[in-house]
Parts: sequence; structure tokens; C-alpha cells
Amino acid sequence: MIEIKLVDITEIDEKNFLEYINEWKENHEAIFPSVCEQNEKSYKDWIKQQFPLLNNETKSKDLVSSETFFLVEDNGYIIGAIDLRYDLTPEALKHEGHLSFGVRPAERRKGYAFIMLKQSLNTLRLNRVNKALITTNRENKAAKNTIKKIGGKLENSYEMKGNVIERYWVEL
Repeated sequence: MIEIKLVDITEIDEKNFLEYINEWKENHEAIFPSVCEQNEKSYKDWIKQQFPLLNNETKSKDLVSSETFFLVEDNGYIIGAIDLRYDLTPEALKHEGHLSFGVRPAERRKGYAFIMLKQSLNTLRLNRVNKALITTNRENKAAKNTIKKIGGKLENSYEMKGNVIERYWVEL
């Protein structure tokens, strides 16, 4: 039986990461969470860019403290990723929320987003977040259903760049 677990960035390898990213690109989809987008960086440079985001002394003042986790099989195959934000700027409070997540195209509709979110909410709670904000595009029915399944309550919505963004709160 294949086991899955949520691991931090130090526990993934380049081969599996690049396969994960390439699947999104081959499907002509934006990569979620967007923090996984390499923007022409090598894997090693991308990894280096991630570590300062956890430390308030090393991250840029305009960024929030964040940490990326990956849902992986025991062989290292990456199923999905989730970026957790522990403190929010006013801009992040409006447009981003406490987390962003994505499941690779071949693994959707199998309950993996629910598993990632449930495990990640515990991590947010341990980092003194009592209520988590999650935003999603109104058209993303799978994400909306998963957010509701973990207890998300719609607060409001707004239009941004032609899309309607919905804001959900989850009590931790």
C-alpha cells in the first residue's frame, strides 16, 4: 500500500519537483501554489529563494512569512503542494489568505486537496493562527467544495482582473 504524507521543502528532490511542475505546464495551467513557479530559476536557486520566507529577519519587508509543503507518496512522487502564510499584510489579507494549494492534474478528484488542507490547518494552528482565510476563484468548483468541506464559510467576494474571487474563513 502506498503511503502519503505532507513534507517540507527539504524532503523533496529535483527530479520529482520538476516532473510535478512540468505536468502543470503540459496541461497549460497556471501552477498552484504560485510559489512553486520557478520563473526561469534553477531548482537549487528556487530552493534557496524559499528559505528566507520563513524568517522575519531574512524575508523582504513586503512579503509575509510562509512555508511550502508537499503531499508526496513514499517514493517521492509529488501529488500536490500547499503554501502556508503565517502572518498577513493588508494586501495578503484581501487577496491571498493564509494558504494557497494545488493538486497536479493527474491526481485531482481523489480527495488529496482535502488531506492537504486538513493537515495544514493543524500547522497553522501551531503557528498561532486561530482563523484561516482561504481565497479562490468562483469558477474553481473543486476548490470551493474542498474549502466548504473543511468548514469554510463564505465571507464575501470581489472582482479582480475579470475574475470573481471568493473569501472563505475557517475556524481553527
